[in-house]
Amino acid sequence: MMAADIGTVLKKKDKNNALHREIQAALTLMDGKLAAAASTAAAPMGGDLAELCLSKGGKRFRPALAYICYRMGGSRGTDILSLMCMIELMHTASLIHDDIVDGAAVRRGLPTINSVRGDSAAVQSGDFLLAKAMELLHIYRGTGINETLADVSYQMCLGEFQQQALRFDLCAASKEIYFGMINRKTAMLIAASCYCGATAGGMCEDDAQRLYRYGKSLGIAFQMRDDLLDYMGKPTAGEAAGQDLRNGIFTLPVIEMVERGAPEQIRSLLQKCDKTEDEVTRLTEHIKRSGALGYAEAAINEQTWQAAGELDGFSPSPEGAALKDLAFLLSGVKTR
Repeated sequence: MMAADIGTVLKKKDKNNALHREIQAALTLMDGKLAAAASTAAAPMGGDLAELCLSKGGKRFRPALAYICYRMGGSRGTDILSLMCMIELMHTASLIHDDIVDGAAVRRGLPTINSVRGDSAAVQSGDFLLAKAMELLHIYRGTGINETLADVSYQMCLGEFQQQALRFDLCAASKEIYFGMINRKTAMLIAASCYCGATAGGMCEDDAQRLYRYGKSLGIAFQMRDDLLDYMGKPTAGEAAGQDLRNGIFTLPVIEMVERGAPEQIRSLLQKCDKTEDEVTRLTEHIKRSGALGYAEAAINEQTWQAAGELDGFSPSPEGAALKDLAFLLSGVKTR
């Protein structure tokens, strides 16, 4: 979600829409700050970092959520651009680290830093971006934003540790663990983007917490949609279908399929570390036939509508309408 196409993302056809113009301007300014932050990295990493931070595949919806919630708070508080940069830097750093762990070669349609520069340089790049984010924390001292983002960073690390520890372990796979993991790895940063944006804008704690819950449900729905897309492949991201199955990461469709009574051969194949492409295809087809994808689709719908319901406590506004549009767009759920 780059500044150039924010109007499309928010389903705003009127290019003169005031909210559209403000979000577009804020994201453009944020991109400038991100480029400056990445360019301070020691050569030759500066160019690679800037390219990743500013790549057109980046959705930018986390800082956009922060800005919209800032507006809902009345925009009475402190600087919002630094907060938007912190959020995007934290997110990008987590992507770099994820790519190293997963051995990914492509991110946002571009070669990953680890595939071009090696794992060591990629680790340093992710750490550098996280350090640049932390440089800005002092701006929000005393608001609660510092503590919120620090906890999110901690929880994201715990989620990654947990996912790696449970790879290929079908006995440890459960819906409770899965939802806890995606909350840590994905939903908490999205929820914090909403909460911190609202807090920076001067919103009262109760309403900011409502936006936190909106972001949490949206984040869970968004990650479940991403997990579901893994069974179809992600051509725009350069990813083939079944990456989670290859890496021994058991998402909701696998867990549901197993709970419905998967044959022992399928269970054994799921836990095999070096699956062939034919075996990945076999697993994918079995999961599709089991009806587990439909179950996951229903769960995404439930979380999306739960997110939308959190907005009902606010008076009608362009910002609230934009948040509702984003909830349905990002989760891939059609409105009734």
